[in-house]
Amino acid sequence: MTAGVRELGMAGVTYRDAAVADAAALSVIGARTFVATFGHLYSAANLATFLQNHTPERWAEALAGDASVRLAEAGGAAVGYARIGPLTFDVDAERGGRPGLQLYQLYVDPEYHGTGVAAALLYWAAARARARGAADLWLSVFVHNPRARRFYARAGFEEVKPYTFWVGDHPDDDILCRLALDADRPAGNGDAPRRAAER
Repeated sequence: MTAGVRELGMAGVTYRDAAVADAAALSVIGARTFVATFGHLYSAANLATFLQNHTPERWAEALAGDASVRLAEAGGAAVGYARIGPLTFDVDAERGGRPGLQLYQLYVDPEYHGTGVAAALLYWAAARARARGAADLWLSVFVHNPRARRFYARAGFEEVKPYTFWVGDHPDDDILCRLALDADRPAGNGDAPRRAAER
């Protein structure tokens, strides 16, 4: 399982599990990172609709529920996070009965791209999913982001099938990817600038 990905970020970055009290900080980093990276792709109305997923209230609900969230911080401020939870993709045929969890988001502030923060968060996501009883970890990635696709491929994810990701009423072409958590696969360091699953 992702043997080459280690939780080693740049100096000054620390990692911890998020709690309900972190809802506001996660709302800020989630919305800011999404807008900075993808905001130009969507209409104002579609962007506003999508960002309802990142309100403090929605985050508080997720953190009080069955989400597992890892927070990366530098200087007391959030600079990235990863969130895993129950599988929502329609992949019953592809699962073959294997239990799975989903990487909903892996977001890193653009200033911290290339520092190892994303690799550390991905390592945590895989380890936590396995600890929660998953045999596979699933995500979706934008088809037109070769950097992110290479990042996940290095971590051992295999591309499985097309997936439509909706931002408001705008459809994006994504690919569903699966990581077998019972496999020992190499992975490189780097950052995933494109969304994982539910943005």
